[in-house]
Amino acid sequence: MTEKEVEMSPSGEMNFQIPQQEWSGNDTIQSSHFAGQQMFLKRPEDQPDIDELHYLGLMVSGFEEIEDAKFNAPEFARSVM
Repeated sequence: MTEKEVEMSPSGEMNFQIPQQEWSGNDTIQSSHFAGQQMFLKRPEDQPDIDELHYLGLMVSGFEEIEDAKFNAPEFARSVM
């Protein structure tokens, strides 16, 4: 099998034009883009002292500080990929 060159599609170009790894939102929910895909950081209503990261249908929770969740977000994205 011959090796094919991977190219970015028009939708991929649009996704990567969005600033990556810059968080926006409020104290309840924030979002950022990692590898062109949106990640959410949120506090569940039933556990207001714990933060969760949601990315590509997967979740990791148990962060007691929002900054800890943000610090661990790139590693979470890599593990999902």
